[in-house]
Amino acid sequence: MALSRSSSWKEHRLANRLECGGAEYSVDLVARKATGVEGWKITVVFLPRDSGDEIKVELPNAASTAEVRRLVTELEGNDRRLREMCGGTAGNG
Repeated sequence: MALSRSSSWKEHRLANRLECGGAEYSVDLVARKATGVEGWKITVVFLPRDSGDEIKVELPNAASTAEVRRLVTELEGNDRRLREMCGGTAGNG
């Protein structure tokens, strides 16, 4: 994982610059342990580089750290899939 706050929180940058819907975003995957959740709760966060609203896309929980890493590998640099995620939730940030 690229960034880490504690053993119960992991972040990884999926894209430094992603254009979606006329705006530019930085995209991070955030995995965190949560009370009452088996494994890791996964969110993909689209952070606007200029102005606009943050967009959060909840993904199914990951059962293990290995599954979190697999998701990072699948999504990192996959601009087409990230744009689909961003476009499908525009305005839900």
